[in-house]
Amino acid sequence: MFNRDCLRGKRDYAMVATLLNCGLRRAELAALSLRELQRREEHWVFADLVGKGRHIRTVPVPDWVSEAIQEWLSAADIHSGPVFRAISKAGRIVPSEFSPKVIWGVVTEAANDRIGLEPTNSTAL
Repeated sequence: MFNRDCLRGKRDYAMVATLLNCGLRRAELAALSLRELQRREEHWVFADLVGKGRHIRTVPVPDWVSEAIQEWLSAADIHSGPVFRAISKAGRIVPSEFSPKVIWGVVTEAANDRIGLEPTNSTAL
């Protein structure tokens, strides 16, 4: 499903792991910055996330998810700014965050691969 030997696979795996195990919305994931990923009391968290309705929360990050994120950050040589970024066709990391629509594409592709459905162009659930 995810080829974790390549940059895009590392990013996509970390994104889907974060979505599923931290309960983030696509917009929250797209807006994550490294300053929000913090170590508190020997655990990783996304601190002070501003979510839907401007609600502020701190979200625990399981160790295996933080390892996936760290693997992506290391491979992409990201030290500040947005955690998840677009990758150009030439394999270069784009310095800015990307839209929740990109995340939707990654998630639907992973789901289609996993359960064997044919890809569709529909964005409706």
